[in-house]
Amino acid sequence: MHKKFVQIILILTIAFYALSGCRTSKEKTPRNLFISEGSYSGSYWPTNSWRHCSPEQVGMNGNNLKLVYDYASNPVVNTEGIVIIKDGYIIAESYFGDFTQNSRHSSFSIAKSFMSALIGIALSKGLITGIMALVSDFFPEWSSGTVDPKKQRITLKHLLTMSSGLEWNESDYYNDTSNNDVFIMSEQNDYLQYVLNKQSEFEPGTIWRYSSGDSMLLSGILQIAAGTTSYQYALENLFEPLGITEVSWESDNAGHTVGGWGINATVRSYAKFGFLYLNYGEWEGRQIVPRSWVEQSLSPVTDNIDFYGFQWWLSPVFQGVQNSIIPEDLFLAWGIYTQQIFVIPSLDLVIVRVANDPDSEEWDEIQFLELIIASINRSAP
Repeated sequence: MHKKFVQIILILTIAFYALSGCRTSKEKTPRNLFISEGSYSGSYWPTNSWRHCSPEQVGMNGNNLKLVYDYASNPVVNTEGIVIIKDGYIIAESYFGDFTQNSRHSSFSIAKSFMSALIGIALSKGLITGIMALVSDFFPEWSSGTVDPKKQRITLKHLLTMSSGLEWNESDYYNDTSNNDVFIMSEQNDYLQYVLNKQSEFEPGTIWRYSSGDSMLLSGILQIAAGTTSYQYALENLFEPLGITEVSWESDNAGHTVGGWGINATVRSYAKFGFLYLNYGEWEGRQIVPRSWVEQSLSPVTDNIDFYGFQWWLSPVFQGVQNSIIPEDLFLAWGIYTQQIFVIPSLDLVIVRVANDPDSEEWDEIQFLELIIASINRSAP
């Protein structure tokens, strides 16, 4: 996360890399091929393929962007793929190790943001009445008179905002997994039933607690409402319209799509999803995700929980971001091992970085983003 005095660190980082030049790493794309070439030829939709242009064509400095490569290619942080898209064009892209442009990378919790989009689509089609719909309306076992009333008051909105109040432990993911509900759930045949059996610990809406269980319930609700799995619903209503063909989504042995993780797709496919949200849900003149849903999804849960929306992370999640050059409208999809889709609408930027980095202190999102933003030919705020 963000270090103190980020502006000083940024200057020192740029100076260091300028002096040290290219790192030696298990790189697949050489540093000099990180930067794209070509001309900007107007706006388009990347349904069939992305276009490339040189950074200078969209007001960025290619030489400065090479510092981004140096930062991301540090072997300690295990970056496996990165793409930077400005004004709809790929201006920089690289892959490392055995990872290539066509490799599918696990989404981990990036899938939660996809799940949020699917719920918004289903609502727009009238398959779900609204975000205040009771979860117990979908699962009769929660309607029994013996069920905790708190559990019966959980709504779709509570699941979207990670405030269901259900028992859940997802802490210490990288070390002690013995009491981690994600690991315990992954050993079950029926992930959905595992979450449904959880007790209600807090009144819904009173406590924010990160929970892949809440996302699993969202997938179960969508399957009941749509009459098909969340994966199949995504293929028809999200992946196909965006031209995302190289994709899969894991399920449990009971046939439920995993709501909190499990998408496997290319870096460029993840970039399409980011580009969809950059354009407030519009794609080729069609509103794939309702604009109102996108806006609502990117609104803070509460004044106190200002870093999270509907299964999307918001900029205050990064400590010190307010003192950086990063615009306030930054939002991102985020999975463990630092899978990240960054979207900055005010700068027309989509950035995807996938990795196998177990929360290394060497990876600092603010430094990374500031190196990119500093490459834009404009006066920093």
